Amino acid sequence: MTDYKGLFRHIFKIPTLLLTKTRSVFNDAKDIEINQAERPIFYVLKQDSLTDLLILQRCCKKHNLPNPFKPVEIKGKSFKRYVCLDKLQPVLKKQAGKTDANDQVNELLNLHSQHPEIDAQLLPCYITWGRSPGVKTDNVQTIFSDQKKPSWLKKAFIILFSGRHTFLSISKPLSLRFVADEYGTDKSIANKLLRVARFHFQRRHLALAGPRLWQRDHLITSLLASPVIKKAIEDEAKTKNISIEQARATAKSYLEEMVADYRENFIRIMDKIFTWIWNKLYSGIEVKNDDRVRKLAQDGHEIVYVPCHRSHMDYLLLTYVIYRQGIVPPHIAAGVNLNFWPMGTVFRRSGAFFIRRSFRGNKLYSETFREYLAQLIAKGHSIKYYPESGRSRTGRLLKPKTGMLAMTVQTMLRGLDRPVTLVPVYVGYEHVMEVKTYLRELSGQKKKKESALHLFSIVKNLRHFGRSYVNFGEPINLNKSLNQDVPEWKQSIDPFYPPKPAWLPNYISNLSQKVMSNINHAAALNCVNLTAMVLSVANKHVLFRDELAKQLALCIQLHSDNSPFKDASTPPESDVETLIDNAIKMDKFDVDTSGVETIALPDESAVELSYYRNNIIHMYMIPSLVAAILLEDKHTQLEALKTKLTQIYPLLANEYFIEIDDGQFEQHLKHVLATFQQHKLISVEGENISAVDHADKSYLQLHLLSLLAQETLQRYAIVLHLVDDNSQDGLVRSDLERRALEIAKNLAKLHDIKAPEFVDKSILSQFVGELRDNDLIVIKAEGRFIGTPELHVRSSIIYSLIDGDVLSTIRHK
Repeated sequence: MTDYKGLFRHIFKIPTLLLTKTRSVFNDAKDIEINQAERPIFYVLKQDSLTDLLILQRCCKKHNLPNPFKPVEIKGKSFKRYVCLDKLQPVLKKQAGKTDANDQVNELLNLHSQHPEIDAQLLPCYITWGRSPGVKTDNVQTIFSDQKKPSWLKKAFIILFSGRHTFLSISKPLSLRFVADEYGTDKSIANKLLRVARFHFQRRHLALAGPRLWQRDHLITSLLASPVIKKAIEDEAKTKNISIEQARATAKSYLEEMVADYRENFIRIMDKIFTWIWNKLYSGIEVKNDDRVRKLAQDGHEIVYVPCHRSHMDYLLLTYVIYRQGIVPPHIAAGVNLNFWPMGTVFRRSGAFFIRRSFRGNKLYSETFREYLAQLIAKGHSIKYYPESGRSRTGRLLKPKTGMLAMTVQTMLRGLDRPVTLVPVYVGYEHVMEVKTYLRELSGQKKKKESALHLFSIVKNLRHFGRSYVNFGEPINLNKSLNQDVPEWKQSIDPFYPPKPAWLPNYISNLSQKVMSNINHAAALNCVNLTAMVLSVANKHVLFRDELAKQLALCIQLHSDNSPFKDASTPPESDVETLIDNAIKMDKFDVDTSGVETIALPDESAVELSYYRNNIIHMYMIPSLVAAILLEDKHTQLEALKTKLTQIYPLLANEYFIEIDDGQFEQHLKHVLATFQQHKLISVEGENISAVDHADKSYLQLHLLSLLAQETLQRYAIVLHLVDDNSQDGLVRSDLERRALEIAKNLAKLHDIKAPEFVDKSILSQFVGELRDNDLIVIKAEGRFIGTPELHVRSSIIYSLIDGDVLSTIRHK
């Protein structure tokens, strides 16, 4: 370091500390936990700025990394620990001087060629002051922007106005040993490395702040001038026999209604507000696999977030988490019902664009929205929409609406030059604030319209809601997906009017199933949903505390190791006893300590807590089926068990959005049986498997687990019985679904089944559709459904797994 900097470093250290506040993100934290004696670290920075180095020094001290001002000794030579690509722009001169970065890297590479044991690491450290993407207009804000090479004077203004919003991103280190061995050590390699570093920092800024924004009125004007919307306006004028000006005014009103007004300074303010709100509402926000999204953003992908939808809090929570992880927040598709004062303005300036529930019969609106969506994606803005369309009232994933997915794929058919990747997101809570409202709506009450009054009633009741969870699932690269499933897809590319090719509906159907499966695979286990799930199947919804603890331990272990969900999902954050204590603190369960401690699910809360159970029950469908088959057969062989599972499992996989291949299925089954054996629920001798006897103290655990799939199997039995009972003449689909719903309602009444989804017509209809799609029922004359022999095989297995009293009720005439 020069004497000049050495003199001023201590002078500026205190003001820098007072004027700045830095948020840091390590993209690959585990990769920088290296032996620094054998693999010395060199920090790579964009600018040779004293304040940047002081920011870095503070971060390094916090994370036990080497001090950037401390030189590195290698083979008797002393090197600065930092490599700066550019100097600050002089105030009076036009051209900034050059740094010694090229010479320093070149000298390090020469040392690597002479000493094979050396392995220095270049650690890219991107520092930005504020996160403004910039706006396509000139105004006074550019004085305080960190967009271009600033002078030291401009840097002073930047620190003064944006110092409290500094962001530091430390990326995966680059091994100079790898570079030397693979590419050599001549001077040109040092030049190429520095060019790559500059490109990396440009990508990092784009991932952090996003592309430059258009002013909203300029964007609307440019959209109205696009060939697609101009043609739609002409068609509207001809169809409705109105003037071009009138049709154009209608199109403009549509754009005014839908177009977002994203403002980074507004997001910055809301970040402060919502940090306070989340701290008041939640005891923590658990985030998993955020590194996946950062990598996609840095690699230049167009990111489309497709989360599940549980609460109105989803809009703000996911945007908040993405922003805090150092990624530009997305533009969000929101229902036009949310465009009410004052939240409409809040949502719009947070990046929300408003859409109507249906475009049917309004071609001008449809074309206007398609063009707006295409422009967002083409300009590089990440977007977010909910494939379920509305919020789930039961806690289960809803059957996806595929309109937005189809429009996204059609936008690709306009010839985008960047990869487009869908990122499924699981959003979960230990308490959903609208859950009681959902129950009232399910019982028949009319849905209340969103309004400021409704908002204030929620704010008034703010309290501790436990933890919330944001898990980023396995991304789906649409380019790779299309290349694999539809190799000829590029033949349909048209820059303005992409067609709707014949392959599109089937591809979108499969894609939507994959999206929902990836969301479900990323579910989070917590104290509320696990406890609710276990107690929901217990006799009178009550267990001794030690019985509850054993069952929770079994459920947690079933989720570990070889579970197909373990990589994406979040396990409980604590041991079983702490888990139970936390569940009790959530004030959702009754505890009786007058004798032996019992924990119960209150009768009045049974329906409410089924919501939380439904968040995770899909993860236990296979273990539950295994338990049910073992208890029914008592003694069986592994192959016989597999045969029965493969007959039933595919039906559940479609309903519960589970997608695992044959290898994962085998691995998971092996893990389930090993866990059962460890808990002494079964005995295994070679290929023979025996379940515990009814009198065994471990029987309760296996029995409780088997009951998790019971309600699902009972619903299936209702439909299967109707098909079997009318095997001669068959039933038309409407009659089949109507009669199935009637039996389901009677069964729920007689056997005290409280889960709202049990009498959900759409779920019954979905199962009928699944039977037809898998050729288990065939359509005869007059559209009547007749069961196939393969269906009767599945029917007999499902009937055998259901309680006799329940089956008798189903068969009653």
